[in-house]
Amino acid sequence: MNLIFAKVEVTVQDGAVINIDILEHKNGRGKPAEIVVDRMVEEQKIDVDAVSGATNSSIVIKKAVENALTGIL
Repeated sequence: MNLIFAKVEVTVQDGAVINIDILEHKNGRGKPAEIVVDRMVEEQKIDVDAVSGATNSSIVIKKAVENALTGIL
């Protein structure tokens, strides 16, 4: 079983997320999920649709962003 892991850096300006950088993403075949960060910035929410075929990586990336925004390590 492969462990999925993501480390992100979130830039917030004037109360809006303006950028999300994926610093590290151990993903197996979940690389396509990395597009969810663009969706999160565009829609200004974490709960965006997962990428089909990369659902687990999508969930892990969204959780990493949530953790960054709430200050949980």
